[in-house]
Amino acid sequence: MKVDVSISFSYGEMDVLKNVEFSARKGELLAIIGPNGAGKSTLLKCMVGILKPRGHVRIDGTDVLSLKPKKRAKLITYVPQSSIPEFMFTIWEFVEMGTYTTRGSVKRALEKVGLWERKDEPVTNLSGGEYQLALIARALAQDSRVVLLDEPTSHLDINHALQVMDLLREMKNEHVTVPVLHDLNLALTYADRLILLHQGRKKWEGNPEELEPSVLEGVYGVKVRILKVEGERVLLAIP
Repeated sequence: MKVDVSISFSYGEMDVLKNVEFSARKGELLAIIGPNGAGKSTLLKCMVGILKPRGHVRIDGTDVLSLKPKKRAKLITYVPQSSIPEFMFTIWEFVEMGTYTTRGSVKRALEKVGLWERKDEPVTNLSGGEYQLALIARALAQDSRVVLLDEPTSHLDINHALQVMDLLREMKNEHVTVPVLHDLNLALTYADRLILLHQGRKKWEGNPEELEPSVLEGVYGVKVRILKVEGERVLLAIP
């Protein structure tokens, strides 16, 4: 399973994404990184069809942007940044919303994220990290081939952040999995491949092992070092 992306996007006269091209495959975790305002969230919204870019997003050769929303939902889904739930849906009902265009399994999705035993509780009972897992379960229940996630670890404590990243690592074996990650250390640890956006352009693409501090310094404007700690690469900012 493969996704081929080639898109540009503008708000009026302002170019936000400029000829961004890449491919993503099932079996790898492809993380999108970059500073604030780089176009990361806009890229995901263009890929799923919330915004209307120029270019194409092809899944195994099918241009999903040309499809009607129901058909598109069977191929690609989007997990937005988590927010506070406002309605007293049960966890089951909340996740079931993901199946409105497909025949995915709510039970399987809740078991996958560890919330099956709490399915009858109000979704408002969930902590921030648990609510993020419920959002991912709703996407899994949609049973799409491609799952896009916008900063799934944002505002989470380290325990829940690692839990979410472990889940994404599992998901990549069944879905093309593309998260936007703000935490560069999580990206270095978990991603199989990185795409670095800067000012709406793809600045760098490659294996995390190949990423040099000079690339990050040029984009983020700060001095950094990348160290090896127990076999993992760790990023340190230098004041």
